[in-house]
Amino acid sequence: MGNPALDTRPLPQAEPIGHHLNLRVLRYRSDPGHDEPVMLARELIAQGRYEEAVELTTKSLDADPEDVDLLLTHGVAMRGAGRLNTAQLALTRAAKADPDWSEPWRHLAEVLVARGRLDQASAVAERGLEIDPFDDDLRAIFELGELEQRAQAYVDGERDAEDPALLAQALLARGRVDAAYEVTRTALMDALDDEDVMLAHATAARARGELDEAIDVLILATLEAPDYVDIWRLLATCHEEREEPDRAREAAAKALAIAPYDAELRAMHARLDAGGETLITL
Repeated sequence: MGNPALDTRPLPQAEPIGHHLNLRVLRYRSDPGHDEPVMLARELIAQGRYEEAVELTTKSLDADPEDVDLLLTHGVAMRGAGRLNTAQLALTRAAKADPDWSEPWRHLAEVLVARGRLDQASAVAERGLEIDPFDDDLRAIFELGELEQRAQAYVDGERDAEDPALLAQALLARGRVDAAYEVTRTALMDALDDEDVMLAHATAARARGELDEAIDVLILATLEAPDYVDIWRLLATCHEEREEPDRAREAAAKALAIAPYDAELRAMHARLDAGGETLITL
């Protein structure tokens, strides 16, 4: 027997992503009993289709306003759609309806963080941790709240128990730039000679877009600690961002002289050198 003839018919095309989900949504709108609303809404959320999920959960809650899964999913959809106030209300209802379930507490804490209510978020996270002490997201929010409280206490005058540089670095690592700035600004008013505080303050100032202040503080820091490579590194970066290539090259060269094997500094110095040569050529 010969070989079977090659089938040259085109392969069937896969359905576009989301096509099946679209059909399910259409069916649900015409017949709500055709699908499970929580699962359908969560699939919409997973695809970033928050408004459709909100529409679906709103309609479902009209029929069953006390369903905890629906309340939770509705709150998550509202958060994704940017409606934080309504999300907070829905998630609060979910947490009260099932206070021994940690998930509503976690989502509620995240919404409160997004609304800038960190004290409340930390308290909610603490409640959630009582239920699930191993939830990393809840613990991160709780610890962030504690960190902000320590920062505020330092600014308010309780300074004996804190190292301001370490506190500011911890805040910067969590993206709390303004709090870090206030801590270091307060510390520098007490003593303008701590190079670690000066470096942290310059880092915060740069993150706030205040390059002039960052550079002024870093220049003072180089006088206090002329061999502190990270000060020169950040100074070079700030000068480069302020479009001062000559000063950036000078600071990078100083840093490289202190740490000649630092790959990041070598790359920065080479880039700045190349930029200078290009300008001369032009």
